[in-house]
Amino acid sequence: MLSAKIETLGVDPQNGSVVVLLRAENDKLLPIVIGPLEAHHIVVALQGEKPPRPLTPDLLLSVMDMLHGKLQRVEITDLKDGTFYARLIVEHRGIDLEVDARPSDAMALALRVGAPILVAEEVLERAGVEEASLRPHGAAEA
Repeated sequence: MLSAKIETLGVDPQNGSVVVLLRAENDKLLPIVIGPLEAHHIVVALQGEKPPRPLTPDLLLSVMDMLHGKLQRVEITDLKDGTFYARLIVEHRGIDLEVDARPSDAMALALRVGAPILVAEEVLERAGVEEASLRPHGAAEA
């Protein structure tokens, strides 16, 4: 597993999909298509906003807290048929529990509590891209 951080969110100009771009510690970028609602949950966390009512990730974290669970980390573990898979590692009473999750939901949670985001090396090998390949043709480096 390699540590990763959210580099940016954007819209794919070819199809209008929202894409979150993760940068792994080896500098490979991992683009993951997410839904607009999940993008909103991530943006709110990135900007440090506190909505007047809890969003779904806030609700889940409140429930975890009430049950004395703590999000330890998020792991993006697999890519099957174009779908990324992730899991939450939640510590509860000294035991690490694994919870299946969508990467977008997992990232929204991780951002709220400062939990690490990890990506399986195999996923990066299969779906990761080099930064230069994301530049439009003819675009110069800054």
